[in-house]
Amino acid sequence: MKKLLLLGALSLVFIFPSCSSDDSDAPPSTVSARIDGVDYTFNTINVDTETYTDNDQTYTDVIITASIDANPDNRISFIVEQGVTGVDASWYFTYFLNDTAHLKTDSFQTIVTESNQHRVVGTFSGTVQADEEPFNTLEVENGTFNVHY
Repeated sequence: MKKLLLLGALSLVFIFPSCSSDDSDAPPSTVSARIDGVDYTFNTINVDTETYTDNDQTYTDVIITASIDANPDNRISFIVEQGVTGVDASWYFTYFLNDTAHLKTDSFQTIVTESNQHRVVGTFSGTVQADEEPFNTLEVENGTFNVHY
């Protein structure tokens, strides 16, 4: 009888898989943009968070770096404040091409439409400018991000 109960219990383990609350059902993170007329999909996405306290207020920055096939020569880096949406949620954006950083200009805009402890979603577009001579500018259009972390 004990063997029969043990066999029954073991068969339940294999018949009914366990349920878990992990994020394996989350779609893959995406970052894409058209830069100077060329469409890019940044398929290697790294996310870090950093928490700060300032005047008794605590906030967390979500630091996103996205490259193409893990190649650091063509990458985007931006920061979104966790839990904040709208045009003031992101204060940093840089596009790196080879060794040159292209910083956002006054015309650049990032709009965060969703931001929580596990996901940031939004759009970005505008002009970025090289931080060294010849200080060339690049136009960024149709930028989107949907990043799970």
